[in-house]
Amino acid sequence: MSLLHVQDPDVVITHPNRDTAAAKGTRAFVIVVLLASAALLAVILVGSQGARAGAFLLQVLIGLLFVYFAYAVSHWRSGVLPIAAGVAITSGIFAAVSVPSWFDRGGDGYKTPPIPESVLGVLVLAFAILQIVNVVVCLRGFAQNWQVELEVPKSEFRGDPATA
Repeated sequence: MSLLHVQDPDVVITHPNRDTAAAKGTRAFVIVVLLASAALLAVILVGSQGARAGAFLLQVLIGLLFVYFAYAVSHWRSGVLPIAAGVAITSGIFAAVSVPSWFDRGGDGYKTPPIPESVLGVLVLAFAILQIVNVVVCLRGFAQNWQVELEVPKSEFRGDPATA
């Protein structure tokens, strides 16, 4: 008994939940939010150079994960959406906790970052808020069931077989 499933040449596999305008719009919005998160994180990393007290590699890893998630979502991989939401929750919590410390850095003994501390505080707050949006849109995309496949006979298939 073989576990390998051989596709019938007279059948086309379609993804009906990817064809709706809502799914395409959600996918585009998820990609934009993920890339915006990575870009904002990069600005915060560069802007806080020399004044940050650790977690540099973790922040770089989170930024790279956001870029990878955007790439995967651009190829309709809905399985990464809950993972992206989890990473957004975690990074959003870290960001929200660190916001007050950027506004309290006015005394002696602190290194001055390339971007003023108050601006960094606003950027970190914006990043934390963006992660809330990130969670919502990722879970919205996951609820749209992009992974659903239907087998349609070639005689009934209307469309380009290359896009099925």
